[in-house]
Amino acid sequence: MKYILAIILLSASLLASEGAKILIVLPMPWFSHTNTFMPVFKELAKRGHQVTMVSPFPQKKPLPNWTDLTVNATPLISVMEHHLADRVTSGHNTYMFYPSSWNFFTEVMETAFQDQTLQEVIKSENLDYDLVITEPFYGHEPLVALGHKLNVPVVAIHPLGLTPWGAYLSGNELSFHLMPNIRTAYTNEMTFFQRFDNLLINSIEFSIAYFHYIPTKEGQMNKYMVYPGSDNRPSMLTMLRNVSLTLVDYHSSVLYPEPLQPNTIPVGGLSISHVEELPKDLKDILDNAKKGAVLLSFGSLFRGKTLESRVLSVLFETFAELDQVLIMRWHTEDIPNKPNNVIIKTWMPQPSILAHPNLKLFITHAGLHGITEGAYFGIPLICMPLFSDQEFDSRFVEKAGFGTVLLLKDFNKESLLANINEVLKNPKYKRAALERSEIIKDRPQTALESAVYWVEYVIKHKGAAHLKPARLQLSLYQILGLDIVIFLLSLLAVLTIFSCKTVSFLKSLKCENSIKTKKE
Repeated sequence: MKYILAIILLSASLLASEGAKILIVLPMPWFSHTNTFMPVFKELAKRGHQVTMVSPFPQKKPLPNWTDLTVNATPLISVMEHHLADRVTSGHNTYMFYPSSWNFFTEVMETAFQDQTLQEVIKSENLDYDLVITEPFYGHEPLVALGHKLNVPVVAIHPLGLTPWGAYLSGNELSFHLMPNIRTAYTNEMTFFQRFDNLLINSIEFSIAYFHYIPTKEGQMNKYMVYPGSDNRPSMLTMLRNVSLTLVDYHSSVLYPEPLQPNTIPVGGLSISHVEELPKDLKDILDNAKKGAVLLSFGSLFRGKTLESRVLSVLFETFAELDQVLIMRWHTEDIPNKPNNVIIKTWMPQPSILAHPNLKLFITHAGLHGITEGAYFGIPLICMPLFSDQEFDSRFVEKAGFGTVLLLKDFNKESLLANINEVLKNPKYKRAALERSEIIKDRPQTALESAVYWVEYVIKHKGAAHLKPARLQLSLYQILGLDIVIFLLSLLAVLTIFSCKTVSFLKSLKCENSIKTKKE
């Protein structure tokens, strides 16, 4: 097995004659992250670049210019599902999110490093590539060292909008109080106390990442990323801040506008590239839904028997009273006592369903892809956030007017029915959804065109160092302006001491003159 894999690696890295040789390394089982950027990877292969992808998600059909090196997903998914099931069931604590997530990222990457395929890539001395693509700001941090190993630029994919930590790593604007943290429920218009709380949350994220998480991950990198020359590589933080380009799964048409540097490209909306023809059974169901259909999906992470039982009970009781068809994505189709108008599938082409004219409403956990796809097709939403950035996304939908928010703690038959009737019967939600659809579609390039253009730009310009802001060369204390603050405080202290000494001297001089006058 070891020698076969070595031959595959060598062959894949030598095949391209005209296009670039691209190594994509995404061993984590983040299906939504990998699948979102898959259209970019496939388009690069279609354009003649030789793509080698290390991931748990190989292509089902062979593709030209494409080589899959498959990571064993089973142990990774086991770690992931255990963590996320606990997170959803226990609720979302914003203050504890980052300590818990950083530990989880370390644990799951530790498991990934045990994989034989990944280790063969790390240790191989016969690799010849022009570019590495990975997800170095979201759990895969040690893999940024592949850029050093191969002496090539690194392009980062980033699955969410930037937090201050992501902004720091990519050289973007740091604002602890004005940039709403995506794990809060705040909008971009915060009160004083919300800004204060936001400052605390951002500070917690940044401090734990800088002082604990990165040193821990650097130790992990030093343990597993061993190759000739690895003892002379820069620090992990230096390599992370030397990434050539960051493709962010965000766009200001769907979330709040933030200033971005030229090395950070917003490509939110890539999942729209997955629109395809509906399977016949789903097409027939939607075509025959004369009173409309509702799509419900909580993604692939909704687990917990007690929670599932309560949610299913409310859903079935509610939809038994409605005329619409409910098309529901769930992790099993074998659910007893479901109403006749409820159709359950373990998988479905979500964008294709949302594009159908009979689809009237989307009930979603408000992941970024879900709200983007719903808005793109002009479908109003009911958002039921579960964890992470989902309530933040939900509050954007609510503020923009194309949906409502129903928190899990308030979820019952009455509240669900009230939300459904409000969104379906009040035309303002449909109008706002159609307006948002026009905004999303009004772009000079599609998300896919933009992403591919900038990846090829980095290849063409050998890392495109001219895109990187100079602040990436500054230390943290310089970026935060602490050196200026210290200088000003020192200057103030010197002036204060000088003033006190001067006053004291003048007082003593005055006192001496007074004594002389009395004697005379």
